[in-house]
Amino acid sequence: MNRLLHCLPRLRPLASLVLATAAVAPQIAHAQDSIQVWTRSWADGRRTYDRIATAFTAKTGIRVEYFNATTDFEQRVSRAAAGGGLPDLIINDSGSTGQFQMMGLLDVVDPAAVPGGGDLHERAWDMARGVDGRYYGVPVSAQANVLFVRKDWREKLGLPAPRNWAELEALAIAFSRRDPDGNGKADTHGFALPASSQRGYTAWFASSYVWQAGGEFVRDAGNGRFKASADSPQVAQGVGFLRKLHCELKVTQPGAMTATTQDANKAFLSGQAGIYFSGPYHIQLFDREPGRDRIEVLPAPSGPGGAAVLAGGELAYLPKAAKNKAGAMKFIAFLISPEGQALGMKPPPGGLSVVRLPVHKSVSVGAVHQDPRWDVVAQQYAQNGRMQPRIPNWTRMQQLIADGLNAALARCDGDLGTALRQLNGRIDAELSAQKVKAP
Repeated sequence: MNRLLHCLPRLRPLASLVLATAAVAPQIAHAQDSIQVWTRSWADGRRTYDRIATAFTAKTGIRVEYFNATTDFEQRVSRAAAGGGLPDLIINDSGSTGQFQMMGLLDVVDPAAVPGGGDLHERAWDMARGVDGRYYGVPVSAQANVLFVRKDWREKLGLPAPRNWAELEALAIAFSRRDPDGNGKADTHGFALPASSQRGYTAWFASSYVWQAGGEFVRDAGNGRFKASADSPQVAQGVGFLRKLHCELKVTQPGAMTATTQDANKAFLSGQAGIYFSGPYHIQLFDREPGRDRIEVLPAPSGPGGAAVLAGGELAYLPKAAKNKAGAMKFIAFLISPEGQALGMKPPPGGLSVVRLPVHKSVSVGAVHQDPRWDVVAQQYAQNGRMQPRIPNWTRMQQLIADGLNAALARCDGDLGTALRQLNGRIDAELSAQKVKAP
């Protein structure tokens, strides 16, 4: 942008306006016939939200003013809170609950007072509970991570779909060294690893492997208290498996240690990597490229501690400062209704689903999609899904863990045990700071 402004000075006024608009979300005058809704979504997700808004407005007469962003969404919310510019509704990952709650932004939600709230799965409601047992949002979507594999590569090499870590490792090695795309070049990599510490990605990604090894970074000690457990042998085994893939076997994509999920997406999309463990929101994306006939969606392989995958979802948060709370509640009621859930699951051309697994008891993901791959997601969520610990501010804790893990994975010659012991101390210190450390 700076280079463009330097080369084209006549565009300075317009560019300044664009930058100002991007820095702070739009301040739109409120009226009872409109609501402001902010979502953490990309443009293709925004297309689906727009279709939901059209149906909602046709039903209620209430217009929806959307604002969407991605990587800096939470920072925008913080700036808006400081400036008195919060919207009527915020739709974001459930992991933000503690942070928003500690900032004092949210109204407490009574599930019984939400129109249609009694029709939602109890497990979906559970992810809206804070550490104090009260609810701070309304669930609108659920999800669990699954394994994406280049099916064409796997079948060409005559290898089975991986069911455990040993088979996953063997497949990653084969994808890296046996020219699965047949172009005669050593340009493929087995495992897409988003190990950047940005937004806590390293901890987000590694948590499933730690659970599969039987470990956990933070242990629930009961009575709302927690203990650090990052120095356990099980955590070392889970993190060690990822470090083995990266450091010893060298089957991860170039730049893995600074790769966000968007970078890992590109590695899988482009045919640079053939295995990717991520959320179901990528099914439609990968159907476009590399193509539906080239990929498969599989349950996560079991580790030595069993099967476990990161699960969660998105919540609709009601800010205390909202100016049209009645309109926002009507929008929530529509979004969690069977009609709203189906609209969110079936995007328009060029869009992506914003409801991954339905939270409404009467809506079947298989019936809506007519795609057995979504049944794999639902099965993972129901049978193997695990949520992060319910501490006051998991966002801050996840960032702390990610910073430690990123350093441990990047320093291939470093002592993993020492790194995890140091991380364990920092986790306990953070639990103390959040006043939830067990004695």
